[in-house]
Amino acid sequence: MPGYNTHRRFNYAVFLIMAALFYFRDIMLFDMVQFFVLGAGFFAGTEFITPDLDIESRAIKRWGAFRALWFPYKMIFKHGKSSHNIVYGAVVRLLYIGIIIFGVYYLLFSALPSNMMIIPFDIVLIFLTGIIIANALHVMLDMLF
Repeated sequence: MPGYNTHRRFNYAVFLIMAALFYFRDIMLFDMVQFFVLGAGFFAGTEFITPDLDIESRAIKRWGAFRALWFPYKMIFKHGKSSHNIVYGAVVRLLYIGIIIFGVYYLLFSALPSNMMIIPFDIVLIFLTGIIIANALHVMLDMLF
């Protein structure tokens, strides 16, 4: 299996190549804000929400004191099994951390009016898409080696 830095280099190289191709071919799928959000999701998926959160990896260490949030996940999922499924693994990680984030979000912002949404839904979807693409590239690289 490729190492941590190999995954990072591969992900960022693919992202830059795809961005350059879309730019030079005049294929604009997103405006600049959406592209930035996609890139932020891709960064999060490459550095923080990777398929390697089920082992003592650099990605889990990047969480610092918050890596304790991933302890139950590590106990449930074994490395290279369902966590490295190209779709299922990313969805489970996103649901897992999403439940925690939305729980905290609800506790912090429950005093706000119910019709007020802090982050537009399309921006959230674009961010999640970036994470899923980064995770898919990680798994594909693992399949190759």
